[in-house]
Amino acid sequence: MEKALKIQILCQFCDGQAIQWKCDECEKFMCLPCKELVHDNLKSLQHHGIANVVDIVKDNPDFEKDNSAESEVASEVISSVLNSFTTTVPVINSLVCSEDGCVYFIHQKIAEKSILVKGELKEPSIKLSKSLKKRIFDIAINRDDELLFNEMVDNNNVCILSQSGEINTVIDTSPMRPLSLHVNNDKELIVGIKEQGPIFPVQKDSVRQVIIFGSDNKRKVTLETDTTGRKLFNYPARIETDSANVLYVADWMDTDLSGRVVAVDTNGNLKFAYAGHQDLQPFFPHGIAITPSDNIILSDQSNNALHVLNSTGELLGLHLLDSILHIKAPLSLCFDHEGHLLIGSGKLDNSNAKIYVTKVAKKFIYIGHV
Repeated sequence: MEKALKIQILCQFCDGQAIQWKCDECEKFMCLPCKELVHDNLKSLQHHGIANVVDIVKDNPDFEKDNSAESEVASEVISSVLNSFTTTVPVINSLVCSEDGCVYFIHQKIAEKSILVKGELKEPSIKLSKSLKKRIFDIAINRDDELLFNEMVDNNNVCILSQSGEINTVIDTSPMRPLSLHVNNDKELIVGIKEQGPIFPVQKDSVRQVIIFGSDNKRKVTLETDTTGRKLFNYPARIETDSANVLYVADWMDTDLSGRVVAVDTNGNLKFAYAGHQDLQPFFPHGIAITPSDNIILSDQSNNALHVLNSTGELLGLHLLDSILHIKAPLSLCFDHEGHLLIGSGKLDNSNAKIYVTKVAKKFIYIGHV
């Protein structure tokens, strides 16, 4: 029997606020703003009886146990798998999609040459157009659909691969090592960096930063500590930004493959840190994708799951992918030019990782015990 999960129930109108009211006839829970601005403004619903959740709890003690923030429910995040494509690499460590429909993905392994692949997801297989054998740690797409990448060993450069195949250095982070790469909505390159030497343990004098470079490729913002002076990052492995340029960083904590997601604004204000669901540990975030409504989708390979947070760090959805959809080892994430969520999978003991083309649910549907 699978473990039941406890997830907070949010407003069924906006999916973003904690519930305060319930309409008995609609059988919907809602927050105060949606009650006043949505429900009460519809003439057809004005005769409906509305009850305060606090009063419901008083009259029915079992309600709090069944429907509160400790309710044993799970959520559907992926509504369907539209297609899947089998690759020739065991792990898809990073995956990005350009506006013209091309996908780029990498398989990285320190002991051997990695491979960067460019192709199109054309049924029934991936139509390959370019490959590059380099030890690449991460990739990003700029607004000109050019690929940015950084190499893993003995190289402090962030390079650009032009459409013509020419490679040039964009930024030299010496003496620091570049890690994660991302381009935000303002066309600024964001780079996670560390000092030379071992990754863990993180020492007092370790340098773990996220740097925003301006359009002139000069350092614009350096994020290292929060407003209290505490280190924000242990190992900034992946970065994404939302429409307000808030940064979401997959921060790996130690060699035991535990991690968290750190949300921080460009002034260094820590918005939240999410370390996974208490019933699903260890939590090792890798892929991050941001929806048009600024919800954050996280891949959790350890638990074959996707987590969805809102911009304040509340858990909106949690989907165990292998039980029905049969998606194994979700790792890298990105949205394609048509709005589909691409999931790159894989473990080192596999021979052929897959890219799944999926449709994200418009509403995160609670599906009961899992």
